[in-house]
Amino acid sequence: MAQMDISDENFVKLNQIQRVVNVEEEMEANLDEVLARVLEFYRRFVPYN
Repeated sequence: MAQMDISDENFVKLNQIQRVVNVEEEMEANLDEVLARVLEFYRRFVPYN
């Protein structure tokens, strides 16, 4: 994944989502995978180019 600067708050929230995914799906998802899933979900409801 491309190197990006994200705020500490966003990083903490992404880590929280990662923990939920890991527990709920009993798998180890890395932050790149979690971010991709969050963005995919977001795109369903917020159209942008």
